[in-house]
Amino acid sequence: MTVLQRTIRMFVLAALAISSQVGYSQDGYHPFSEPMEFDPDWQFFAPVQTQDFEDLTTRQRANNGFYLTYDRLRFGMSRSLTEAASSAIDFTWGNRFDFGWMKSDESGWNFSTTYVGGPNSSNILEQQRLNQFVNDDDGGNGVGGAVGPSQAIVGELPFLPYYFRNDIEGERLYQLFDSVNIASFTSFEANKVWRMEPYRYGGILEPMIGLRYANFADTAHNDTYNAFDIFDGALPPAIIGSGETLLQDNVQTDNHMLLGQIGFRYTKFINRWTLSNDMKFFGGQVYQNQQTSRIVSTALYDNPATAGDPPLSDNDHSGSTFSGRKNEESTWGFDLRVEGAYKATKYLDLRGGFGMIYFGNGIWRGSTITSQGPQFLQNQSVIMPAFTFGIALNR
Repeated sequence: MTVLQRTIRMFVLAALAISSQVGYSQDGYHPFSEPMEFDPDWQFFAPVQTQDFEDLTTRQRANNGFYLTYDRLRFGMSRSLTEAASSAIDFTWGNRFDFGWMKSDESGWNFSTTYVGGPNSSNILEQQRLNQFVNDDDGGNGVGGAVGPSQAIVGELPFLPYYFRNDIEGERLYQLFDSVNIASFTSFEANKVWRMEPYRYGGILEPMIGLRYANFADTAHNDTYNAFDIFDGALPPAIIGSGETLLQDNVQTDNHMLLGQIGFRYTKFINRWTLSNDMKFFGGQVYQNQQTSRIVSTALYDNPATAGDPPLSDNDHSGSTFSGRKNEESTWGFDLRVEGAYKATKYLDLRGGFGMIYFGNGIWRGSTITSQGPQFLQNQSVIMPAFTFGIALNR
């Protein structure tokens, strides 16, 4: 038997095997077991055949097997009550993945993870240091003069040419930060899901119960700048130098939450649309930790401070302090989602919607304000609305 004959024979045998096996797989067989078994041909991008769901009952149209969704979140977060404008909400971006499977007995598992690395809202002020250059109108004589303590504190800041700035090393410029809303949120949940009998008009209710771990991290930061004169011990005292201090206060607070939750998912199919509503109520314990630090940087200069010259001493951190504390609270809240998905291909849907996560209490957010203190309000609430858009596979 020649090579060509053997090749033709192998091709015919393979064709027979494929035709019989695939024909059987179209009736529901697939070599992989659950949860991966949700369709035998895996044609995710095949065109939608409207008769595929027009002739199906609601129960038949609800998908079984593995599913995966990804949503991009336009996420909002309320501010701490320690802020003067505490009623405002700052927006950022986040990501959410849902995955799991529904078995043929119409029960299954749902897993969801959410991460939001913001917002990072702060007020920033560029503060000139005492050896900063000024323009001719402020006494520079075409070369540039130094800024004295009185100039640094009172009146308008002198003109600062961009080529005299050193934002990286901070030789002649401090960037002062005052945090407004700096936080991040992480959540992971696992839920057992049951699919009930469809209602008369086609809606399906899926009750669920599960566990959730969440972490809400808050950062409060405030920089303070002061300039001062150095006097000798004579009477009357004479100025023999000048100095400046940069005070940096930072408060980092973590809220680790272990929560139980119960809820439901309601789904309704309308032509090529899938409308859904998820509602979960949760409650549990919050384990809180807070780290505070204060760094004091001091720089001393001759009198008068020579334009552009380095200080006599700089970055003296002898006043640095660090401390930590912990606390426990309880919290409750809900996770709401309202979504609509358009069936773009056989198994891929384009989806969008609105969501909100709400913690009614139990969240600790720090403050650098002395009158309020870093321990101020360990039992705050947080509102986190979001607009969502993404894709779904077999959902």
